[in-house]
Amino acid sequence: MKNLKTLVMGIDNMADMNDLIKVVNARRKVLIKTRNAGLKATFNVGDTVNIDSKKGTLVGVITKINRSRALCDINGSSYYVPFSIMAVA
Repeated sequence: MKNLKTLVMGIDNMADMNDLIKVVNARRKVLIKTRNAGLKATFNVGDTVNIDSKKGTLVGVITKINRSRALCDINGSSYYVPFSIMAVA
């Protein structure tokens, strides 16, 4: 990784920098999709989950699973919650 950082610091023109940015962003999207697919496989409808939110940890029940989020019932209200902030209770 240190060698990669040295190579990036050696880029001296915008065309090469823009090409590098496109490659990094494309790879980032693939990693995010892979992570979300892996997280999605760990949850099922009816699971009780802990949700890390700005208000602290909330407890909810999954009622529906979508591609990147799940519909959760939290204290009688339904919210779409990303898999990345959920954990099985």
